[in-house]
Amino acid sequence: SAPVPSELPFDPSSLPVAQLESLRFKANQIIESIKALQLTIDFHPAAISSWPDILNKYNLLLSQTHNFSSSLTTTFPSNANTNGATVNGAGASPSSKSSPFEKIALHPRLSVTDIQLDTEIIPLLRNQQTTDVLNLENETVRRLSEHMVTRGLVGVLNGVPPEYEDVLQECEQIRADHDRRADRAVRAVLLLRDKFEWKPRVAVELEEPEELSWDP
Repeated sequence: SAPVPSELPFDPSSLPVAQLESLRFKANQIIESIKALQLTIDFHPAAISSWPDILNKYNLLLSQTHNFSSSLTTTFPSNANTNGATVNGAGASPSSKSSPFEKIALHPRLSVTDIQLDTEIIPLLRNQQTTDVLNLENETVRRLSEHMVTRGLVGVLNGVPPEYEDVLQECEQIRADHDRRADRAVRAVLLLRDKFEWKPRVAVELEEPEELSWDP
């Protein structure tokens, strides 16, 4: 019989644990901000929340996302990677800089089932969408198809597939109609911008996301 594979060796001291904990904290903040914004938008099915409240939550989400992105690209002086080898396998100068996340590889320590691979590992590797995002996308496509003349995906599922070119043409028409409405809205805002003092009404004070105390 084939030998049972042993568990891969793992040394947590080689990981930038403090930086990873900080990223996890910031990611959780972003998730909570997205949920708060969604609850604000979907608060009432027949009405919309006040614009300053929506703008405040959106700006906070934007600030947190920018902060998270900046943390991913931050570089620190380093001339060694996580296993002790020099950067790029060559002697790097002490002044060289690199991100602590560049050389981290994700790999399961033990063998996993196909279900675990599809639902837990692959989404982390960014090879496919997470289940929630995939379900929301499918629901959006289905709802859009119900209102289309060609019926789109709904027509395909009902056994009366539309012509591919007709679906593309209708989608192009929907996009063009949306762009025209957006352009009219932008022009209306520009016309009103100088007529009313709107900045104090929508101004928000952004609080910087709370940082974890760690020394890179």
